[in-house]
Amino acid sequence: MAGKNPGSFQAFRDLVQLLLGNTVIPAHAAVRLIKGPRPNVYVLGGYQGPTDPVELNDGRFLRVTMTLFWVSTKDGDRVKVETSNFQYQMDKLGDRWICRYDYIREAPDQHPSTHLHVRGSLTEDCLSGDFPLERVHFPTNRVSIEAVIRLLIEQFKVTSNTPEEIWRPLLAETEAAFMQIAHKSLSGPAT
Repeated sequence: MAGKNPGSFQAFRDLVQLLLGNTVIPAHAAVRLIKGPRPNVYVLGGYQGPTDPVELNDGRFLRVTMTLFWVSTKDGDRVKVETSNFQYQMDKLGDRWICRYDYIREAPDQHPSTHLHVRGSLTEDCLSGDFPLERVHFPTNRVSIEAVIRLLIEQFKVTSNTPEEIWRPLLAETEAAFMQIAHKSLSGPAT
């Protein structure tokens, strides 16, 4: 995807809107692209801003936040993801979140750059002290928006706007393209 012009960022936003709109969000819900903190950086998020969640068909919410930038490669200019955050939550404010996938291209500390947080209670007493489960960074591979949409439909039973024979191939095709170009990082620092 060409990257230097704002149209490339808009095309990315349009793809995310297409995926969400054909699956788990009502017709009035939308993601929005805003200018980021640096030149050639944009942030994708909810309509009111980057951390504003989009409403889901089940009345719950999905916070979709992605910081995008462009870079020149040997194959041409590309839109890249600097950070992404997908949080499934019960309420608009996010005080009652359920799970969250985080991706940070350049992890600033010892935590995995791609990880999952789960908000819940353990049946076994295996964490030391007052360390809650929701603070554990479970390492993962890179998680796509398509994988999150599938999780919402299949595991959390969020109703899809289109039949399975439409949304499954749509998600499979776009996720396959993502997997070919996705940045893959180590689960922790190299040194």
